[in-house]
Amino acid sequence: MSYKAHLFICTNSPDRIGKCGSKNSEQLRQELKDRCKKEIGGDQIRINSAGCLGQCERGIAAVLYPSGQWFLDKTSTDGDEIFQVLKTSLKTDSD
Repeated sequence: MSYKAHLFICTNSPDRIGKCGSKNSEQLRQELKDRCKKEIGGDQIRINSAGCLGQCERGIAAVLYPSGQWFLDKTSTDGDEIFQVLKTSLKTDSD
């Protein structure tokens, strides 16, 4: 299976204050994964946990490939915003 996009969300170190994992990044990842599967289809985008992306001081960090778009300064409540970007990027890729 070949995905059109791949989103990596840092879920590193949930037990260490200040790290993405301690900011409910796993909750955000699961929410986005479930929503994309339901509304976009599971064969277009893959959403994975990532180790440290080196941006923990910037809130939850994520990066979308192949565009290389970063999501920084995010919280676990930013799922709608990220989802809209994912939908838009998939439409752009298919045009």
